[in-house]
Amino acid sequence: MTEARSIYQPGEIEIARPYLSKGEYVYQVLKGKIANGYLERNKTYTIVEIAEKLGVSRTPVGEAVKILASQDYVIMYPGVGFKIKELTIEDIRENLIISGALEEAVLRKIIQDQDTTIEPLQRAVERSWQAIKNNIPELYIQASSDFHKALFALSRLRKLTEIVQENVFGHELWYREGAIRYPQAIERLIVDHEAIIALIQMRNEKQITDVIQNHVEHCQDLLIKVIKG
Repeated sequence: MTEARSIYQPGEIEIARPYLSKGEYVYQVLKGKIANGYLERNKTYTIVEIAEKLGVSRTPVGEAVKILASQDYVIMYPGVGFKIKELTIEDIRENLIISGALEEAVLRKIIQDQDTTIEPLQRAVERSWQAIKNNIPELYIQASSDFHKALFALSRLRKLTEIVQENVFGHELWYREGAIRYPQAIERLIVDHEAIIALIQMRNEKQITDVIQNHVEHCQDLLIKVIKG
């Protein structure tokens, strides 16, 4: 596993984003720290500790941790604190079954529409290749997340998109480790994204299930390698 680094950097944490509440900002900060390996998985963190380090009260930290727990990033211990949740093979399979089914439905809707633009998807794929070429796992994680968000946005299924944006497939930490340790497997995921774009371009509904199933299997293979490694 990637060695955890210090969670805090001098002068890094400042609540200076007026468009976010303190709870939302703390959530973004902690999620980023988890995804980038700054939080140790075998350590219990307290709300008080995090609040003091971030220079905020305990309330926004508690709000942020509750959201992270609902998204399976952490396990809460009431009155004690929280730990980073370890990903299990059962978690992987369940998450990917759900995400695969959703993306099949979204792709059918996109293909049936007549005025779909694929530019956001193409830009995300270009950035993904750039990230792997330059060995920048954080950039890959963001580009991959942007791809899936764009896919749902293009479906114009507003309620579904809102739900997904609140709990986007997630587990960036493990995909980040995959980008570091198994770049060839990550390249296969990018090729899958290119195949999804090709389906939209050709308005090919017949192969949606096959393409998505391949992508699900490739994601599963990578994540299982990571957690077993």
